[in-house]
Amino acid sequence: MGRKFIGRETELTALREKYRQDGFQMAVIYGRRRIGKTTMINKFIDETGGRAISFVAVERQEKDLLKMMGDAVMGALHPELAGMAGFESFEKIFDMVAAEGKKERIIFFIDEYPYLVAACPYMNSLIQKYVDYDWKDTEVFLILCGSLVSFMKDEVLSKSAPLHGRSTLEFRLRPFGYYETGLFFPDRTAEERAMIYGLTGGVAKYIEQIDPEKSLDENIADQFFSSTGYFTEEQIKTVITGEKQSPGVYSAILEAIANGHTAYNEIATAVGMQEISYYLKMLTKSEFIEKRGSGHPYYVITDGMLIFWFRYVSRAASLINAGKGKLYYENVVKGRLHEFMGPVFEDMAKEYIWRNIGTDGIPLMTEIGEYQASVKDAEGKIRQIEIDLLGKMDKKIVLAGECKFRQQKFGKADLDAFNEKIRFLPADNVTRMLFSLRGFTDAVEKEPDNLILTDLHQMYV
Repeated sequence: MGRKFIGRETELTALREKYRQDGFQMAVIYGRRRIGKTTMINKFIDETGGRAISFVAVERQEKDLLKMMGDAVMGALHPELAGMAGFESFEKIFDMVAAEGKKERIIFFIDEYPYLVAACPYMNSLIQKYVDYDWKDTEVFLILCGSLVSFMKDEVLSKSAPLHGRSTLEFRLRPFGYYETGLFFPDRTAEERAMIYGLTGGVAKYIEQIDPEKSLDENIADQFFSSTGYFTEEQIKTVITGEKQSPGVYSAILEAIANGHTAYNEIATAVGMQEISYYLKMLTKSEFIEKRGSGHPYYVITDGMLIFWFRYVSRAASLINAGKGKLYYENVVKGRLHEFMGPVFEDMAKEYIWRNIGTDGIPLMTEIGEYQASVKDAEGKIRQIEIDLLGKMDKKIVLAGECKFRQQKFGKADLDAFNEKIRFLPADNVTRMLFSLRGFTDAVEKEPDNLILTDLHQMYV
């Protein structure tokens, strides 16, 4: 039995509202592969109970795609004629959709739209013509969906694109946050739910690989450290390369970043190349990495699964192939899970703050990031300070936070060190916020006002 559909309520509500509105509607939905775009759209279609055409483009020639779309249209609109008649052009298909759309609401869902355009370069202009004229006064609800994020941005939504300004709804679907990911595993502990989020990055397809009947350790060993698991080297190559050339370079860059080489020169040295700008740009456009910082920019991997794989799994390839992956996990990796979860916990804390702004003393803010700076201490010595969370209202610092994902409680010495760092911030009366896996010592809980304490259990309430 399949898992219950969870989340995506904001996006589904937007689709429902457009469906209820009279006249032609056009939604453009995009996001990286495996995050659940098709599942969400099919959920919406099922809810409507109306007539719908669903066509998935693949990497085939134009004539093949014409037949496939024609079959989908006939099967949805005239099933009694399915297999008995074909179409000589996409215009004929679109004409039939227009004719039916004058009678009633018709959803026309084209999935993996970039593949259709790759085979039929004129498709953007053709659909523009139908949107502007033939479908204008119909009840057609066109949904264009794509996994190639850069294509959808540049060729569908950009100002220079033929379809620019035609959509009535557009959004990028992102991976689930930590809270929604946890809803898939209501019977697991908060710590296990957090770790599952860290290991899957909230990607729907990765979440599906977690067997609710097995322990977390069994799932990790079976899926990451077994030659028959889902997260094999070939699967990782498929995830990160797509249509990219030089897959080895992309893998090397991600491995470098996952292991702490985050500045441009550090990455270039680690992969043995002088010029890597193009590869970093492509990984950024594909949303696998993100560039942060202004004065001293650095790169981070946005997918927790890829961080875990390139940091711990790739180096054990020979052991995994020899059937010793589980032994490696138990003896080398298992004890490092809390260390791996450190940056993940910081991202979870950011999500928690956004979800709860304006409640429980959390101030209003427009930006949450981290803080790194070189400062002079009382003796005139230069020291580096890092603050996990820094919240700003416009340019004013209003919140500073610290996160500890470890077995020990957040103690007085940790708080003193945190307060010492805050002293160097160019701000007064900053709200302090602490996040801890195991909670806080009595000394910390007795601290005066302007301090918000949040343990992991509270984050899932």
